Amino acid sequence: MKKILPVLLAAVLLFTAAGCGANPQQGAGPSGNPVSQSGASPEAVPEGSGPFAVTDSRGVDITFDKIPETIVSLTPSNTEILYALGMEEKIIAVSDYCNYPEETASKQKLPTGEQLDLESLISLNPDVVFLGNMSVMDDQMRQLEESGIKLVVTEANTLAETYEVMGLIGKITGKAQEASAMADAMKKGFEKIREEVRGKAQRTVYVEVSPLQYGLWSCGKNTFIQELIDIVGAKNIFDDVEGWTSVSEEQVLQRNPDIILTTASPLTGIKDPIGDIVSRQNWSGISAVKNNKVVMLDSDMSTRPGPRLLDAAKALVQIIYGE
Repeated sequence: MKKILPVLLAAVLLFTAAGCGANPQQGAGPSGNPVSQSGASPEAVPEGSGPFAVTDSRGVDITFDKIPETIVSLTPSNTEILYALGMEEKIIAVSDYCNYPEETASKQKLPTGEQLDLESLISLNPDVVFLGNMSVMDDQMRQLEESGIKLVVTEANTLAETYEVMGLIGKITGKAQEASAMADAMKKGFEKIREEVRGKAQRTVYVEVSPLQYGLWSCGKNTFIQELIDIVGAKNIFDDVEGWTSVSEEQVLQRNPDIILTTASPLTGIKDPIGDIVSRQNWSGISAVKNNKVVMLDSDMSTRPGPRLLDAAKALVQIIYGE
């Protein structure tokens, strides 16, 4: 499990700031704790007004006296949402894994998970800290909350939950209308893609989240990657499994995908993920390998539940249907 964690961080950052928030275990799916209507409300909170309350992805109610002036984001997906909402000036620190947009390089970087420096974070005295379920441990969250820091925990494994988290962040930052517009733009973009690919021959796809050396992992139902594959008119060969899960080499060989997508990154320790896949013993007979359809998928763009998922869908269209 320790070996696979870096891969899922980059993939499910899930919120792993290493990337999203689902636990990297078989069947991990939506949290079951939807953001309340207060979190997804399209009505912005006027600057300086208050107090107001939201409910985060844990189902925990958080009350703010006013719109936060200083923000720490320990999850890359939340950081991307905050920047897209124009909140960069209020962000005082981000996690080590926050690398988009490029402007994040100028922000103070904080380690996450077990390496989180509580004293450093507390000393920043932020008005709010956005984090995912895997960014810090329960004990760390308890210590932060006891210090008076307001924590907002997010988790999004599906597109619907992604829109809810956008609404939650928008409500807290006084950018609810902008967050609603962002979600609407994504929905319209996805619908446009559905129309563009309608009637095209369906291709089968295998998404490799963890390489063979560490035990194969892929994704299935109740993940936004599955939804993106559906939107572009393809078929995930593991659409019969739940969440982010381990799969067997035999299953991949038997299901014989037309296209293999790998989200491997330098965190996996594999310098050439595509070369690794095509050189595997017994994989030469897979259609994707025979037809040179093994492709690197931008891990950050495709595994962070935020506005760039629309860009990931567009990339999938080119990969699947491009010549």
